[in-house]
Amino acid sequence: MEQWTSSGDHRLCCLRCGHLFGHSCILKWLQCCVSANRRCPQCNKKAVERHIRFLYAKKISSKDTGELEKIKNDLHNVTAEKNNIQTELAQYKIRVNIYEQKVASMKNRIIELENQQIEINTHMNQNVSSLSAKKFHMERSIDISKDGECRILDYNPWYNILVVSQKATNILFTGYGVRRIDPTNLQAKQFIYLHSQAIRDITFHSMQPSLLLSVGFDKCAKLMDIQNNMVLHTFQTESPLWSCCWSGDNSNLLLVGAQNGSITRFDIRQISSPVDTLSGQSDRSPVVSMATVQPNPGSGIGRGGFIACQLNTCYAYESKNSNYLSKQVFLEGPFISVCYDEKSKHALISSRPNARQPYARHAVCTMERGSEEVIMCSVIHTFNAGNSQKLLSRPCHIYTENDTLIAAHQEASSNISIWSVTSGKQLQILPVSDPVMDLCSFTVHNDLLLASLSSKKLRLYNCGQITCA
Repeated sequence: MEQWTSSGDHRLCCLRCGHLFGHSCILKWLQCCVSANRRCPQCNKKAVERHIRFLYAKKISSKDTGELEKIKNDLHNVTAEKNNIQTELAQYKIRVNIYEQKVASMKNRIIELENQQIEINTHMNQNVSSLSAKKFHMERSIDISKDGECRILDYNPWYNILVVSQKATNILFTGYGVRRIDPTNLQAKQFIYLHSQAIRDITFHSMQPSLLLSVGFDKCAKLMDIQNNMVLHTFQTESPLWSCCWSGDNSNLLLVGAQNGSITRFDIRQISSPVDTLSGQSDRSPVVSMATVQPNPGSGIGRGGFIACQLNTCYAYESKNSNYLSKQVFLEGPFISVCYDEKSKHALISSRPNARQPYARHAVCTMERGSEEVIMCSVIHTFNAGNSQKLLSRPCHIYTENDTLIAAHQEASSNISIWSVTSGKQLQILPVSDPVMDLCSFTVHNDLLLASLSSKKLRLYNCGQITCA
């Protein structure tokens, strides 16, 4: 703690480690320590008396530069940080310029899109106006069944015939079959007997014009030749059947949906036994409706397959390695029907009212690719159809030149509502006196027609001359 001197007892000296001391102080320190513990009091390195070295200087002075060095070091750090900030600032200025250019480009693009939207809206309003000018009107009505057990209908464009399911009228042959209807004059033709119990679904083959598939509560699927009015084969199952469709990935495969929730696959080339039965879902409610989906790369059912609605759940089945990969469609049920529009790639999924949704709903949606187990359902429009839907009534698509329309029965208000998929607006309401079971649209001699089937009657609505897409 005392000032060093250039001579005398407290003259300046150092140890071998380089630390400076007064001679009397360091000598006293080393002599007081045990020989084994003699160390430099600064760095704790070993030291003995012979390590003491005297330092010779004409003038001894000491200057504390620790604070100066600290300030120099801080200045260096601040300068480096300043340089970094200036570099980052220059980079951000460049980015700001780029973003300003992008914003200007986007503003121009927005103006272009707004102008295009105005043109599209104008064109769409013109189309809607032209469609509004052409209203459906009822052209003919025909009594099909006095017992009131008609259920389903389908149209065959190759032979220009409507097929309607009904109960047999011959007292000698009880059961159910289909009635051929000539849509040009709405005249009933031949009745073909098919099932011993009620028919639940029928569908024509998309590539073989004469093949008609039907299923019923008698646990049978029938394959018939509509041209020759004869049954080609009967496929037997273990449960009453509610629905059917042809597979979109293989035209030789047909699928039937049962009351116990299972789906059975048959091959028309190997009729001895079913190919397999799909029953892996936890839902055991009836498969109420099925729709064919053709391959559409990039969609949620890219390899083709079908969509099946049970009362409580809806699944899309995509072809994969000769099997089907099931993907749940997360829409709210209870479900009543599913249709698929091959032209627009839109699915039409219909539901009854529930605790959360007080209205019956017809959802027009696209199937987008999600995960291996879930399909992304992008809803384009949801058309509300009243607060009552007791019957499993099927809606249909109507194809016009510039739009696709949706026709569906509204049970609560006793009418058939027609909506535009392009605008999302309701175009027309057709009053009906009895509940509609099924709807079907088609063209005959360029006339756009809509067939409506109740439990007893078939009605034909005409929209007049129109060029369909």
